[in-house]
Amino acid sequence: MVSTHEIDVEGHKLVTFKLNTNSTGIPVILLHGVTLSASVWKTDMFFGDYKDGPCYALSLPGHYPAILPPEFSKQMLTPEMFVKILTQAIQQLVGEQPVILVGHSTGGFAALALAAFNPDIAHGVVSLSGFAQGKWTGFYGLQQKIVSQGAIGHLLFKLSFQSSLIHSRIYRQCWRFVLFDTKAFFSFPKLDTLIEDVYQDTKHLDWDAMAHYFNMMPDIDITPMLSQITAPTLIVAGDKDSIVPPSQAHLITQHVPNSKLVIIKKVGHMLFVENPSKYTKILNNWFYYPTKLIRED
Repeated sequence: MVSTHEIDVEGHKLVTFKLNTNSTGIPVILLHGVTLSASVWKTDMFFGDYKDGPCYALSLPGHYPAILPPEFSKQMLTPEMFVKILTQAIQQLVGEQPVILVGHSTGGFAALALAAFNPDIAHGVVSLSGFAQGKWTGFYGLQQKIVSQGAIGHLLFKLSFQSSLIHSRIYRQCWRFVLFDTKAFFSFPKLDTLIEDVYQDTKHLDWDAMAHYFNMMPDIDITPMLSQITAPTLIVAGDKDSIVPPSQAHLITQHVPNSKLVIIKKVGHMLFVENPSKYTKILNNWFYYPTKLIRED
């Protein structure tokens, strides 16, 4: 059963889906990637077999059904803003209790920023295809370049993404831009549910808000803060990730003191659907045996 809860933080409307509603113990906060939504986490295998605490899928600022404050500008999109807004949201959910932060892509960046700027909040951190430096590559890197070209670039950016939402079948095929193992992705047992859940939210995205993300992320770098992370940290990346290169995972590992790195071979940016069995094994191994060295076969 999934329950929905709205959170207001300094004019930001955020939304969380509570999973494992009957569980007690250490809470898990699940943070999604840019242009996606908290609905991506409704497919339970995305956070492994963790049943030892409630799991909250929390929307990133500006990602539907989250809404930015009316006066929000791209200059406000900083690591400090992420930490301030998400920390207050998490405290509304669980109080001062430390949490396990699990984030994919921009959600991985947010998880790392939270743990770096506010170490007391993190019992553990999992970065999935996450980054410390926000200059992307591949299709998303191209969109960062396009949106930076003034009003025309802003318009082309919006048209590029909005054209993928004409129909769910088109949207499904557009995921190819972030994949390496397309065969595994399209044979994922819960793909129809995943696509439908995320598609319904993505249709309502504020593309001006998304333009803020693509505009400002290339200038963001939290590398100097990573050494402040004290919680056990798992970094997982695909060796064929075309959006966030694996070099980001190595960079994070070099700077986070108590960290473990796993590179999954022959997968791209969506590692949890390109190799779900390997992904789930890695996550469960870390959740229940965090001191055990994890190696990729």
